[in-house]
Amino acid sequence: MRLRYLVLIVAVVTALLPGGAARADLNYRAEITGAEDSELASLLDKVSELKTLEDKPPVSEEALRRRADGDLGRLADAAHSLGYWDADFSYDVDTSGETAKVTVTVKQGALYHVASVTVLGPDGKSLSVPRDGEKLPLKPGDPARTAPVVATETALLTAFGNNGHPFAKVENRRVEIDRGSQTMDVTYTLDPGPVMRFGPVAITGLERLNPAYVEGRVRWQGGEIYDANKVAETRRALIETGLFSTVQITPTTDLEHPGEARMTIDATERVHRTIGAGLAYNTSQGFGARAFWENRNLFGNAENLRLSAEVGQQVAYNSRREIATAGIERRVDRWLTGGLALLAEKANVTQLANVTPMTGTQHYELAGLPAYLKLDETDNLLNPATGYRAQLNATPAHTFSGSHLTFSTNLLSGSTYWALGSEQRTILAGKLALGSLDGAPLSQLPSDQRIYAGGGGSVRPYGYLMAGPLAPNNVPIGGRSSLVLNLEARIKITETIGIVPFVDAGSYYESPLPQPGRTPLYGVGLGARYYTAFGPLRLDLATPLHKRSGDSPIQVYISLGQAF
Repeated sequence: MRLRYLVLIVAVVTALLPGGAARADLNYRAEITGAEDSELASLLDKVSELKTLEDKPPVSEEALRRRADGDLGRLADAAHSLGYWDADFSYDVDTSGETAKVTVTVKQGALYHVASVTVLGPDGKSLSVPRDGEKLPLKPGDPARTAPVVATETALLTAFGNNGHPFAKVENRRVEIDRGSQTMDVTYTLDPGPVMRFGPVAITGLERLNPAYVEGRVRWQGGEIYDANKVAETRRALIETGLFSTVQITPTTDLEHPGEARMTIDATERVHRTIGAGLAYNTSQGFGARAFWENRNLFGNAENLRLSAEVGQQVAYNSRREIATAGIERRVDRWLTGGLALLAEKANVTQLANVTPMTGTQHYELAGLPAYLKLDETDNLLNPATGYRAQLNATPAHTFSGSHLTFSTNLLSGSTYWALGSEQRTILAGKLALGSLDGAPLSQLPSDQRIYAGGGGSVRPYGYLMAGPLAPNNVPIGGRSSLVLNLEARIKITETIGIVPFVDAGSYYESPLPQPGRTPLYGVGLGARYYTAFGPLRLDLATPLHKRSGDSPIQVYISLGQAF
């Protein structure tokens, strides 16, 4: 009996204690109405905590109202950022139904515009802006948005930095809203600092790499007028070597050399030795495996030694190859890079295409001289939004067994990128690639030296090497030329998610030049992108519109970086 009373007492006390009762959250749905500008409506939905926290309901109506009250300031700031400085917000909470409803009403008001943009020096007088900074993101007549105000400040510092002023700084930024005329006046006060020249270079942070290697990639000359563009080019050149995890370049005053900026390059080396292995399966290529060991700084001057072994299934041939290369690469200027190498190869190759005459297994030794020129005027290596690229590869080669062939394999490609809108949320991208092999008949060429098309870096709707004539057993034959065209639209849905509809066309041909009279193979696809700090993760699905019996209905590609 005593136990029964004890249990009852505990139950009553538990129920009376604060928090003892089960919590009943207030489910609700929020709606923002009244925004006539679709861009404003979209931004309000993104910044509203009422919208983003719908799946985390508050504990009471009072807590819901506190959440709505907090939203009003955020929504007003969002409206101001797009130039709606008179925007007014109110809300209503309806708890009569099973699910509460919060309705936020916006009166967006008139769109304000920029009346003036003024740049003053530290003395309060008008400051002359360098010519390359005259086209500022903010100019009279534009909508009075806040993002271009900040972007213009950055553009002014960049303009002065590119014209000899490494220590330019903004002393003040004043934004005045005139509600009577519905305009915005912006005044920047800048101290450009003195005109400086490039002075001595100090290199810090290196462990095993020879400082001379870094010095050889500096894009400025001592005594030149300071140019921030050349500093950025130097940093980019060092990062692209793959030898450094971080590179910082800082100008400082040099008391011993007045008028010169001492340049400190602080570079953190990556681990130079890498060992790796992997397994893969592809619907076109079958199973494969790879292992490698690499040293990217063999003797202290970025010499590269890579030993690798690969096994796998090919769709056009079986091969066993031993390859050795040695070469040099030089950056000619800011955009242009060239390279030249020596190539030695020994191979056993068996053609799988069922064609006449059958070549069987070919054994050959080959010496080649690969050379290339790369032009890159894009704004980003893995995710370009503007600019263009072009590349020319030429590899003259000679085989020392079998038919003793002398031939040259050449590839010319170019791609271009257009950003639509000031926020660059849609990028139109196109690429054209032309391959040609001259100097040897197709029937005598080893299968692995022929030109093919199709796959992830080519015509995506068709399998690896499959975009061209097939033998009766549906195996690609290979050719002596190719033509590939890629067109796609890269559309950002959110800051991290995007879609990419695309069209690819192309083929390989038996002649040394593509045959315009023969219709290329073509297909369409849709890709998804997840944008990260280091580049976009890519998933592409593609289907051929001219499907043959040997073609798969869907091709799938996953990788880091855009397709081109």
